[in-house]
Amino acid sequence: MDKVTSRVIAVILGVALAWASVPIIGIGAAVAIPAEIVKPVAQVSGLLAFTLVDFFTIAIPLAAAFLVLAFASKLVINKPDRTFYLLLLAPVVLFQLYFLLQGLLQSQPQLLNVIVTTLPRYILLAVCCYLLVRSTRPAKTR
Repeated sequence: MDKVTSRVIAVILGVALAWASVPIIGIGAAVAIPAEIVKPVAQVSGLLAFTLVDFFTIAIPLAAAFLVLAFASKLVINKPDRTFYLLLLAPVVLFQLYFLLQGLLQSQPQLLNVIVTTLPRYILLAVCCYLLVRSTRPAKTR
């Protein structure tokens, strides 16, 4: 497959992943976490408790969906490169940043809280993308 076709496929799959991220985040936000689990962390920091809940209920399922799509696309694209994975991830990140900015414009005083609770999502997605890119590079031989 030529590079243009693989780029178009990456963008189409990325848009599909962005579309699928809405129910993933919705279900993750609707998960009821028992207070007994969160209470020890909330006593230390309420923001840390919200961040951990967001990480386990939204960030991990979103990263899992990204990895499933990336590994499935390896079957279609013979040798995906760094640009392929970045184009696969870009629509999701742009879509999420759009809603993050919309939320920030409506509630300015809570800027730090919103950034701290959602930042682990993007860090986890970036780590997954980095590991995928690193795994596709050919090994150097001596």
